[in-house]
Amino acid sequence: MAARTPKIPARNTLLSSSLDGMDDLFDFKTKEETAQPQQGQETDGTGLLEMDFDRMEPFPDHKFKLYGGQRLQDMVESIRELGILEPIILWKHEDRHTILSGHNRVNAARLAGLTRGPVVIKENLDHAEAVLIVTETNLRQRSFDDLTFSEKAFCLKQHYDAIKCQGKRNDLLREIEELVNPHEMGKNGTSLENPKKSDAGAAVSEEYGLSRDRIARYLRIATLAAPLLECLDARTLGFEAAYDISFVKAEMQPLMAQLITDGGCRIDTKKSALLHDYARKGKLTEELLRQVITDEKAKKPKNTQPIKIKDTVISRFFDGGQSRKEIEETIIKALELYFARDGGATGQKAG
Repeated sequence: MAARTPKIPARNTLLSSSLDGMDDLFDFKTKEETAQPQQGQETDGTGLLEMDFDRMEPFPDHKFKLYGGQRLQDMVESIRELGILEPIILWKHEDRHTILSGHNRVNAARLAGLTRGPVVIKENLDHAEAVLIVTETNLRQRSFDDLTFSEKAFCLKQHYDAIKCQGKRNDLLREIEELVNPHEMGKNGTSLENPKKSDAGAAVSEEYGLSRDRIARYLRIATLAAPLLECLDARTLGFEAAYDISFVKAEMQPLMAQLITDGGCRIDTKKSALLHDYARKGKLTEELLRQVITDEKAKKPKNTQPIKIKDTVISRFFDGGQSRKEIEETIIKALELYFARDGGATGQKAG
């Protein structure tokens, strides 16, 4: 029987036109496929190797969330009925087998009672190529719109970094770089502080409807600490607010996440714009950050000017033989008596 060739949907991803070498990474017709089974491996009768799930490990810091709910249940039922139709792509390095594609299949197969599945083993990859396979295969298997904010940010950053490494489309990279770092001045002296007002808003991909401005925001958001990305996905932090606070120093970001999750605080666009401004000017401290987020900075007394009593008023009640302290004590007693009686008669001159 002829060996089964894994079927992967046609590439349909953002900025993919510059990733000319990506298809080579998905060329499964290699000698790696026909390698002899080793310990813990068998063939499934179609030429593909099978491997125990216990020998596989998830990709480190995997950015894509596993399926849940009905989608997971449908996958479990499908695997129970038909088995795993698409092989799991593994990266063999240092005698380890890391999952590049198939985290959801492994999870669902375990729930379906299976202990092993068909695999394709890729070797001779560097870490950057492995990350690109993780990203590309996830984008081929689900819609970009189905991804969470953090997953979209991760995908776009990986594509951007890949293009940057290839040294292609330098014009596009330059524009996006300026949008990602809006506080730097371009060679033409034009400030890009507000990407919405720049001329670099042409769509990078009509299919995804993303402008370079939007991509720049995603690239900034991709730098946020993981707890803040979780807040963004949980919608306890808005997209525009997330962009603003991406300019806050990394060491202060866990405090922001703590104030949101544990303190029940909300960072609206007004607060985030203020934090962005303080961060840009290098004036943001942890104390100031806490004050802005908890609204303490907005709780200043409306009138902090001292109240002065005119000399004509003082001379009306005092004959000038009293010290300042005696006058203050008398005024306090008079006020206490006044408020205790809900009113009071006109005072007499002390003397």
